[in-house]
Amino acid sequence: MCATRTAARDPDSDSREFRIFSVKRLSYFKIPSEFREGRCRSVAEFEKLNRIGEGTYGIVYRARDTVSKEVVALKKVRMENVRDGIPISSLREITLLLSIKHPNVVHLREVVVGRSLDSIFLVMEYCEQDMASLLDNMPNPFTESQVKCIMLQIFKGLRYLHENFIIHRDLKVSNLLMNDKGLVKIA
Repeated sequence: MCATRTAARDPDSDSREFRIFSVKRLSYFKIPSEFREGRCRSVAEFEKLNRIGEGTYGIVYRARDTVSKEVVALKKVRMENVRDGIPISSLREITLLLSIKHPNVVHLREVVVGRSLDSIFLVMEYCEQDMASLLDNMPNPFTESQVKCIMLQIFKGLRYLHENFIIHRDLKVSNLLMNDKGLVKIA
């Protein structure tokens, strides 16, 4: 592995090229442009379609990824006091969501930055309904078998969380989402 010093400009290179000095090789090497600012994408790569709702930690939008054309949920992390940095509660949520992989828990795909570095967005899979609005707008109640199916999915998601020592602390119908295939996910 090549040890490197702090990034420095090669005096013999074009001013637009960015090079790093390798202590091991005692020479400069060019940094490809796609890696200069890391792999964190910009929120500008997403088209906001509509506002879905507002939670404890931020505002959620339905958005389209302009690269993949996929519809996603885009959550703007609430920053109460920008000078204090990212709230610890948001950092905990991001860390947990990145580690969780279960079909009944919402998946965090990536974290993207806004126009300023103090603006952070979470890109999550999009689910068409939350249980609260679904229950409010249903012409007929769920059948017994539908209730069993929904509850089983919720219990599977909760079991996974609890087996991984994660307690939700805000489980309510508005944090239970359902996609168009009937798959229930805990948000």
